[in-house]
Amino acid sequence: MTTLFREAWRGLARALGRQAPVESERRWVVVDVETTGLDPERDALLSVGAVALQPDGIDLTDSFEAFVRPPVASARDNILIHRIGAQAQVAGEPPEIVCDRFLRFVGESPLVGFHASFDRDFLSRAMMRARLTPPAEWLDLAELAPAVHPGTSAHALDDWLEVAHLAAMTRHSAASDALVTAMLFQWLLARVRRQDRTVGRLRKLARGARWVAASGRPR
Repeated sequence: MTTLFREAWRGLARALGRQAPVESERRWVVVDVETTGLDPERDALLSVGAVALQPDGIDLTDSFEAFVRPPVASARDNILIHRIGAQAQVAGEPPEIVCDRFLRFVGESPLVGFHASFDRDFLSRAMMRARLTPPAEWLDLAELAPAVHPGTSAHALDDWLEVAHLAAMTRHSAASDALVTAMLFQWLLARVRRQDRTVGRLRKLARGARWVAASGRPR
């Protein structure tokens, strides 16, 4: 377990202890990234954090954390958000090394994120630059959450954490955000039938909620 995961665990252990382990059908990897900006075409990865949700619950011993060396250190306003200073950025690993290690950590597991397209786009671009094949299976909790728990005005991750009575020790830290997102995923899975806890069925559930929202029908 890495240092940031240990620190995040101290702040979240009490909340996690209130959640009974929820059985899933496979190992999932919940991921979060911090970046120098919002545009994957121009900006770069700064850190990657991930934690596995095993069939018998969250496994903090099965976690990943890496800091990535960007081509140029990010601006001061950006540093104020993620608190990864210029020296820490320069000391980060080359992106191709981080991407290779991350792919080995992921293995055959599907990836999960909140607004997953952001994490997917940055990781995929970095992997393609390193001539690596990005993972294909992703699940977006921002789409799944309203399908599983309808009738709420929650949109952002912080909104859903409030609905689920969860709190992150530190926001905009890839390790801490990955952990609390995994806890949110476990909370959502508890509201899904066991036979539906597969990537295909969860995606179908999320697509159905998108169709209802787009059609203007009540949810």
